[in-house]
Amino acid sequence: MFRGKIHRILLACVDAALVAAALGLAYMLRRDFEFAKVMPEWPIYRIQYICIVPIVIIIRLCLFYFFKLYKGILRYASVNELTAIIASSTIGTIIFFIFNLVMEMLPRLGYMPLNETGEHVRRVPLGVVFGEWVLVILLIGGARFTRRIILNFGKRVPQNARRVMIVGAGDTGEAVARQLIKNPGRGYYPVCFIDDNPLVRGKQIHRLPVVASLDKAGEMIEEYRIDDIIVAIPNMPPKKLSQLVAECKNSSVVLRIAPNVHDLIEGKIEVSQIRTVEIEDLLGREPVRLALAEDMNYIRGETILITGAGGSIGSELCRQLILYKPKRLLLLGKGENSIYEIAAEFRYDFKTQDVIPIIADITDRSRLRQIFEEYKPSICFHAAAHKHVPLMEIYPEEAVKNNIVGTRNVAELSDEFGLKIFVLISTDKAVHPTNVMGATKRMAELIIFTLAERSGTSFVAVRFGNVLGSRGSVVPLFKKQIQRGGPVTVTHKEVMRYFMTIPEAVSLVIQTGAMREKGRLFLLDMGEPVKIADLAKNLITLSGFEPGKDIEVVYTGLRPGEKLKEELLTEGEGIQKTDFGKIFFTQAKGSDWQVLLQNIEALKGFAKKGDRENIRKLLKEILPDYKDQGS
Repeated sequence: MFRGKIHRILLACVDAALVAAALGLAYMLRRDFEFAKVMPEWPIYRIQYICIVPIVIIIRLCLFYFFKLYKGILRYASVNELTAIIASSTIGTIIFFIFNLVMEMLPRLGYMPLNETGEHVRRVPLGVVFGEWVLVILLIGGARFTRRIILNFGKRVPQNARRVMIVGAGDTGEAVARQLIKNPGRGYYPVCFIDDNPLVRGKQIHRLPVVASLDKAGEMIEEYRIDDIIVAIPNMPPKKLSQLVAECKNSSVVLRIAPNVHDLIEGKIEVSQIRTVEIEDLLGREPVRLALAEDMNYIRGETILITGAGGSIGSELCRQLILYKPKRLLLLGKGENSIYEIAAEFRYDFKTQDVIPIIADITDRSRLRQIFEEYKPSICFHAAAHKHVPLMEIYPEEAVKNNIVGTRNVAELSDEFGLKIFVLISTDKAVHPTNVMGATKRMAELIIFTLAERSGTSFVAVRFGNVLGSRGSVVPLFKKQIQRGGPVTVTHKEVMRYFMTIPEAVSLVIQTGAMREKGRLFLLDMGEPVKIADLAKNLITLSGFEPGKDIEVVYTGLRPGEKLKEELLTEGEGIQKTDFGKIFFTQAKGSDWQVLLQNIEALKGFAKKGDRENIRKLLKEILPDYKDQGS
């Protein structure tokens, strides 16, 4: 701190000397530096200069301080500093000009000297006033920027630096280029821009040319020997990003993406904030952004139970829910490691003790009762489930225990203890199920919709497709296969899935909790389904490889219980819009509660015995639209 004060004092002393020099030079400039012309009057002007220079220095230093010119770091001097210098200098000159008019009165006080004819010098010449203003800006601004210019001039681009093409010649692109030029030691060297705006093509930014439109990216990669592309267009549409990926498929270029410049303080972008493009950026639709803040009062001050809290969806639920100030979060899960990790994350990252880790199995009803009695939750988000389709085909008894019996346990206890809201997280595989996992999740839906007709608790369900980045999605598998050098395995060329990101899925789940109508099934407009084969090829390209050349894509055939294309609605489920844009709902129908309980007990008995054949048989009887591959 002491060194900082000394530095500011020294900088103010330099500024004072420069202001004094600017005023003296202004006198000289008035006579074109012809000293023979100046000298006859010099004694008079010298006295005038000596009289006014302290006043000018004080005015200008006070204004520089007011405009915070002594708080900046010289090596980071930017347009903001230059603007402050011009503004403060202009205001100072206006004050100087007003003071100069007042000087008309000073001769009467005997303050101003006489010239060679015996007349008083009434005021500082206007040419000196204007010249001093220009010179102050040049000298003070020059002093501020000299160090930065010298530092940048001395930087050399490393020989092994990666050649970068920046997509987008706007504010974000300019900030990216500036940071890359300023930090050559990071190993990136910008060589050109591409942009679809015809008004900027052919021009230069930081001496880097804007060479072409985005559809010419492939040609520019070859012409400029590009190693990396940095996308610097805020919220670039996924379709355009996909087209850019397609342009890169025939090269080993690495595609990266910069943060939105408007989300960063003073528009400063650090090289470390530039990330590689992720597969989530290529959904083929605009991400759904929900304005959650308006209706989140239902969370504030409540004790919230999250089952499956250690999973991908459950853990993200915890992270988003804590932002709305619940009384406490109950993190329930069967796996001790995942629950320990999410609880530790809250302790260290969120600095909160209002999170209670609970190790429990939702199939253990007596243990669940203890939890409800001890903590008295008022809201439950039920994310615990077995979701792996092929494994549940092999072990249908486990799907029955977890997805059906476990859901019944949590739902019935929620009804018994009078919870306000119960949200079930379901799946598109529950629609016309062709596998045990989908059939058991459909049974879970029937449980809560039937309870909704007879309970004071608001039971609702959220149904969505595959979640990118979750443990059960294909993306982590593809990434591991790429890391091993391939091949990347896809079940079928035509298999298609709906995709959403984890934040989208969780924001949808939280938003549905605010809609108190019982028995509703909520869905997200997920756009068009995505071909898994295209997803795999894009991920290979984003990893810097060429599909079919560097890494092969191998088709292995559909797995047991797998469909070519998933659905989000069954026949007869009429869909309606909500007030939240891309969230839709249908009023779901339950079943006869006693009959449903009898069927659940029968399934529970078969699961206990490991009678897989009868499990499948009974599921088909309960769910007429369930058609497994053996049918």
